[in-house]
Amino acid sequence: MAASDWQGFKLLITYDFLAGREMAYRRFMIHQWLPAMQALGLEPLEIFHTMWGDYPIRQISLYAPDLQTLLQVLRSSEWALWWQRLEQYVEHLQYCIVRARPWFQYC
Repeated sequence: MAASDWQGFKLLITYDFLAGREMAYRRFMIHQWLPAMQALGLEPLEIFHTMWGDYPIRQISLYAPDLQTLLQVLRSSEWALWWQRLEQYVEHLQYCIVRARPWFQYC
């Protein structure tokens, strides 16, 4: 993405894996959750993994071209359904919205 394209917003989602569910989590994310996010209009940008420290193990950044699109997704029943499904694989699940910038951002 070019620097001039960074006019939208990022949805930053953080969480920790549930013990013993890592492989099921990976299959779910790759085959179901990420394609569903794209179908809702959010573009996966980044996935970060924390190796140590006091921060969630995983952070996923999803891009929306504008705040209206992002808020529309977050208010949808489809989002609620996919959020519930993700909760079956992770804990400490939360999100925040930030203006998109071309560098690492966190909640």
